[in-house]
Amino acid sequence: MNKRWNERKPSSVDLVINYPALGLLRGKAVNMSHDGMFIETAAISLCNYSSIEITLSLPDLCEFPISLQATIIHNTDKGIGVMFHNKEDDTLVNTLHQYATAHTRQYAF
Repeated sequence: MNKRWNERKPSSVDLVINYPALGLLRGKAVNMSHDGMFIETAAISLCNYSSIEITLSLPDLCEFPISLQATIIHNTDKGIGVMFHNKEDDTLVNTLHQYATAHTRQYAF
């Protein structure tokens, strides 16, 4: 059963995760929605319900890197699903959603 409020759009965005227990980790957002994203990570286990900071660049839409606070909701052997904290900051979240929507159309399968 899918518990998501918003549809996720395919993406391919390199990013950095600031995970307090380990420091900085590289990842790739493979899908995004207005509420969160799934991030492919190296074969490393991260704790559910941990707070993290995600930093990514969307040069087509933003001049500066975007930083988002998120919570890890679930883990798989491929990566983590996260939910954004700052949903109130519609500018950041809308920018991500706009990026995902635009790139879905451009790279539709």
